[in-house]
Amino acid sequence: MSLDRQKEEEYFKRLQQGDIRSFEYFFKEYTDLLYAYALGFVKEREPAEDIIQDTFVYFWNNRERIRYTGSVYAYLQTSVRNACINYREHEKVEHRYEQEILHTEEEAFDWQEVESVKEMRQKLLDAIDRLPEKCRQIFMMSCVDGLKYREIASRMDISENTVKTQIKLAYKKLREDINISGEELSIFIILLLL
Repeated sequence: MSLDRQKEEEYFKRLQQGDIRSFEYFFKEYTDLLYAYALGFVKEREPAEDIIQDTFVYFWNNRERIRYTGSVYAYLQTSVRNACINYREHEKVEHRYEQEILHTEEEAFDWQEVESVKEMRQKLLDAIDRLPEKCRQIFMMSCVDGLKYREIASRMDISENTVKTQIKLAYKKLREDINISGEELSIFIILLLL
């Protein structure tokens, strides 16, 4: 066994016991390599940074359960690759959804039958006003101001999961309040608010 491999195994054993210095060793040793690898996949700095951060957070939080063959770097590289693939798939789904909204825009509404765009806009704004305070704030920051979940979470000092949950809740309440489908609601928000 090479000295480096032996050293790595010793660091990993200590990491599993909660030694933060061993974690720092892996972080310093592999961050730049993994970042370059992620950047090659996702082509954007911010998502690549997020993926590396999430990978190392997972690595620390699950250190006791992690088993690897080969090397720690190979394990981390596989984790980063999987996260990059998931990111790209999510991007494709979002793009497909945007395209569907654009294509169904004319089919979904016959604007001649709607009393007036102004009235529909008011209905939507009234429904937004009836949302619980925190839920309304988060919804407006996301859908009207166009902030990312991470930015909202940072501004409101809450987790990204809370942001996602509140936005889902807002959409559900608005659909029920105005009595329209999710697709129609998305189109109304795009056409009437943005």
